[in-house]
Amino acid sequence: MSLLEDADLAQFTKSVDGVLRKVWPSATAAGSGTVTSDLAAVWDLAIEQGWTELAGDRALDAVVAAIAVTGRIACPLPLMDVYVSALLFDDHDNLRRSIETGTIRPVIAVGPDSLRFVEAAGAATHVIELLTTESAVRIAAITDVRFREGIAKPDWADVAVDTNSATTIGAAPEVLADALTLLRLGAATRALGAATRTFELSVEHACNRVAFGKTIGSFQAVSHRAANSATDSTAARLLGLEASRAWMEERADWRLSVELAVTFTADAAIRTQFDSAHTLAATGFFEEHEAAWLFRRVNADVARLDQLPAIGGDVSAMLVDQGRAMPWPTLSAEAESFRTELRALIASGDQEAVISAAIERGYVTLAWPESAGGRGASIDEEIVLAEEFKYARIPFVGKTAADLLGPTIIKYGTEEQKDRLLPILASGEFDFYLGYSEPEVGSDLANLRTRAVRDGDDWIVDGQKSWGTRAHNAEWVWLAVRTDPEASRPHAGITVFLTRTDRPGLELQHHRALSGDINSTTFLDGFRVPDADRVGEVNDGWRVITSALTKERVMMATIVADIHRLLDDLLAVVRESPERTIGAMGSRHRDALGMFAARLQAARVLMYAAARSVSIGGGTGAEASMAKIIATPLQEDFCVGAFRILGPAAGLASGATGSLGDGALDYHLRNSIKQVVGGGTIDIQRNLIARSLGLPR
Repeated sequence: MSLLEDADLAQFTKSVDGVLRKVWPSATAAGSGTVTSDLAAVWDLAIEQGWTELAGDRALDAVVAAIAVTGRIACPLPLMDVYVSALLFDDHDNLRRSIETGTIRPVIAVGPDSLRFVEAAGAATHVIELLTTESAVRIAAITDVRFREGIAKPDWADVAVDTNSATTIGAAPEVLADALTLLRLGAATRALGAATRTFELSVEHACNRVAFGKTIGSFQAVSHRAANSATDSTAARLLGLEASRAWMEERADWRLSVELAVTFTADAAIRTQFDSAHTLAATGFFEEHEAAWLFRRVNADVARLDQLPAIGGDVSAMLVDQGRAMPWPTLSAEAESFRTELRALIASGDQEAVISAAIERGYVTLAWPESAGGRGASIDEEIVLAEEFKYARIPFVGKTAADLLGPTIIKYGTEEQKDRLLPILASGEFDFYLGYSEPEVGSDLANLRTRAVRDGDDWIVDGQKSWGTRAHNAEWVWLAVRTDPEASRPHAGITVFLTRTDRPGLELQHHRALSGDINSTTFLDGFRVPDADRVGEVNDGWRVITSALTKERVMMATIVADIHRLLDDLLAVVRESPERTIGAMGSRHRDALGMFAARLQAARVLMYAAARSVSIGGGTGAEASMAKIIATPLQEDFCVGAFRILGPAAGLASGATGSLGDGALDYHLRNSIKQVVGGGTIDIQRNLIARSLGLPR
């Protein structure tokens, strides 16, 4: 079966939700006195709807979507057990057909305590044991069920089976490893579904609950918790979808894609559930509220993950011991072909030669429309170019200028500006810096204080700009100023200029940053700017800034390529002596390495989603802010973690004997503080996400 399109998957999810709620209307049904019969009735619906036959089409995306719905209503219908069971018995028509039609209603168990803590035992007819030490699968009828009171509702159970009539079938270790991998995805997905529902309830509560005379959603502690939960749940959902795609497309790295999703999702579900419960407070603490039952579901499913061992290897084992590479989520065929082309170019010469060839091939204006001299490339191709050059540590500065300024000039510039500026931008030799931030104004651009007053055909600019990256080498400045100090809405009084820096009235004071880079303060004293350098209408600069920021915030998220390269540098060292550097399986360093990789993949799928949102005209969307929230702290955490793994050698600078990646780890740790604030601090990004959720200011 081919992957479902987004619209079809959404429609399928809606259908599953509507069908299930006929019998199991909400999470509170988990505590009903008729829960066992209700679960059996839900299983009947699954058979009637054909959900038990999805394995025949390998439709993992549909199964994962349906499992997420069951999580939202705290219903332990074992859809993944059914899916995996049908796969295991694919060559045994009678057994497979019995599972599809419901004659056999299986739950899967594994390990020495396989017949304890069985989920959905009251509605099941058989247990399928994965006998990993014997390379076999045994199916046996359930003869006795004894429920155990605990966190899970419905209760887990100890079961007895009829061993005399059991059927045992050989199964290769690889098959059993695949089965367990899919079961782990199912458990994590259901936990995420439950946590996401609790999060939605908490947002609704935050929009309506009043305390201290204000709606609590306006309190930053509440809104930032919500933004973090939105980020976690969105990233986890996208990782689950990517894992499903990898399985259905039979990619060689599908199992690693699943484990990355499971590793991130298990923690994300717990964080989201607890943060949402904190917002709901007493409201969600009592059993008449859905949240109490969703809390049980999340923690029960995450607890069961350890009963489903990753015998094919966890993330650290796959990356370190098996030597696997981090999977790149597959983009379009055209983009992947372009990736091959780029890698060949990058391997063909030194940095200077590669950049020259890239300019000659028109890569600088890759994303510009053909009418403006570009190639009209897809967003997927843009992503690939940014990723490959960043990963290769090739500073393609001219591409940055063309990406940020070119589309804005094309959209808002005059014909004279297009004729004058676009060829320079296309040459890859346009050195500029951003004149946005001011001493008292960072991310809050609406409160700019640098002023410009009209003087005939010129503007006289007075004020100060801060933190100008590469300003000491720049010939141009993209300058935002206030031209109407009396504007009723601060955004309405801003104008933007793209002008040269070599005119009187502009002076720079240079500062050496912690990273070693040079940033500058710009002093503007009677700086005269021609009106011909104005981009867009007077006092309409906010629209122009937003257009440029759209590209900046998406492309900043490609910091994940930097982290990916750092991870590969670290892995190259660790693989030489795993026991010495990160220890045995289950060590603290191994767990940290696995989580770093999972967070990296989460940032990547969010970045892709943000870029695609821009490509269809939807603006940056919340995903761009989410990608920054995950990626920029990850850079700090990863570098600190690598230092703890490698010791002092990690802190050696470029040129020092034995430095990692020629000092890359040292540089990125020192630069990581800047990344958290560059392009809008992550706290501002949380505010933007909170607004997108409908939370009040």
